[in-house]
Parts: sequence; structure tokens; C-alpha cells
Amino acid sequence: MTTLVLLRHGQTDWNLNHRYQGLTDIPLNNTGEQQAREANELLQSFQFEAVYCSDLERAKTTARLALKDIYPYEKVCFDRRLRERNFGTYEGGPYDKEYLPEEYRISMADDPENFKFPEGESLIDVEKRIHPFVDEIKKRHPGETVLIVAHGTLLSMLLFAAENKPVNDKTRQHLQNATPMILEIND
Repeated sequence: MTTLVLLRHGQTDWNLNHRYQGLTDIPLNNTGEQQAREANELLQSFQFEAVYCSDLERAKTTARLALKDIYPYEKVCFDRRLRERNFGTYEGGPYDKEYLPEEYRISMADDPENFKFPEGESLIDVEKRIHPFVDEIKKRHPGETVLIVAHGTLLSMLLFAAENKPVNDKTRQHLQNATPMILEIND
């Protein structure tokens, strides 16, 4: 078994304001930085053989603060495949359903796994980039413990990929900011 420790980035102002962040490189706010420092305490008991991180700033800052005195930050592997889902031209828009334009609400409800905002990605698109990543981790790190620092939707899709669940599975977990989650996968 390979142990994956999943860590969503700390809070940003856009999290607080319920806005789609996607690829927009929003920094952590003060609470997010504190959450990452608190994650450091929760990660102290782990011995990581490898750490993979999104190359977006909110994930990088979370990794740097969470790994202090645990794992050398300069050894972290930054991987673009771990970026958040691209929400296209709607990035910055509110994600509360009652504020979504009606055309998006209807399309999202009709076909949630294939829905995408203009110039964005669907859940299926994210799944296509995360499956090869999970396969690589299994091959490179059998029996090891690996930390993955990334984003909410991306980590949910990673969970589905590792557990061979479809992207439209209604059991999708909402990962809390900077709270580690352990996932064991068969090599």
C-alpha cells in the first residue's frame, strides 16, 4: 500500500467570499497562513518519501509552511497537473448556486461531469489529467508515504481516481483547508 496524505491549501480571501479561484493565483490570507502552520503540527508524525505540490502560489505557500522542519521545501516536486480545475472566464465569480447565471445552473444540473464554464475544464477533463498522475505515484512510490498539496476540486478528483469512482459520484467529500486526509492505495 502507498499512503497518500492529501492537503488542500490554506484559506484565501476568495474562499471566504465563495468565489471560483481555479487558475487565478490568489495568495493565502492570514488565516490560511495560520492554517498551514497548524497543518505542520498535524504532519509531524509522518515520514514523507516524496512531496508533490501544485505550482499555484496558495498551494506552494501552504507546502512551505506545513513542511517546516519535516521535509526540505527545495525537494518538493511542483506539478502543473495538480492545479485546480480551470473555471475559465467565470473565475472570480460566485460559486453559490443561487448567484450563478441561470444558463450555467441548468447546464451544470443537466450534465455535471461534462459541464464547463467558457474556456474552462469539466470534471472529466480534470479526471483525465489526474489519473496518469495517480498511476505514476503508484509506480514511483510503492509502499511509501507521499504528501500531495493541492486544491479542493483537484483533490476530490484524485480521491475518485484512486478509488476508481466516477466523477459524478455523489459521495464527493469537501476537503477542509489545510487539514490532512489520509488515503491508502494499492500499488
